[in-house]
Amino acid sequence: MNFIIKEITKETKDSIKNIFIEQWGSPQMVSRGKCYDLIELPGFQALHNERIIGMITFKMKQNEIEIISLDSIVENHGVGIRLLNEVINIAGKENIDRVCLVTSNDNTKAMRFFQKRGFKMKALHLNAVHDARKLKPDIPQTGYDGIPIEHEIEFEYILGKSENPQEVIKTINLEKWGIMESS
Repeated sequence: MNFIIKEITKETKDSIKNIFIEQWGSPQMVSRGKCYDLIELPGFQALHNERIIGMITFKMKQNEIEIISLDSIVENHGVGIRLLNEVINIAGKENIDRVCLVTSNDNTKAMRFFQKRGFKMKALHLNAVHDARKLKPDIPQTGYDGIPIEHEIEFEYILGKSENPQEVIKTINLEKWGIMESS
């Protein structure tokens, strides 16, 4: 399938808003205790015959880019990978060391997708979705495969860092997992 990647523009925001409502129930997304209006964030869209088949939104911070949403309406055609690469390329151009994201514990498909692309689990935020529901009450209680939605799992991709397993282990905050580092 041929498709192109373009920046999200003012002209496409209405179409994108409708997709967010269809995919997520609203154009708001809660991540790490903050509620974001996805329509107001920078991002990219994947287009096939001028139809939106995927999009990614993100928030640039001091020395990181946080991916707030990634939607691939047409799966298994490289849409998600190309959108993800656009954000990682921005990080590289801007000398940003870290690209991160949060997903809920039920989204095992996203966990597989990001780990296959070099993202590492950074933290488990127990019961974070309970607090997120205070900001966005329409977050469902049950998610994919009937799994209760309760926790946020944070992933990160460190640009230019060695993929040596010992280095990766050092990037995981073991205390958040309730594991003590052995000497």
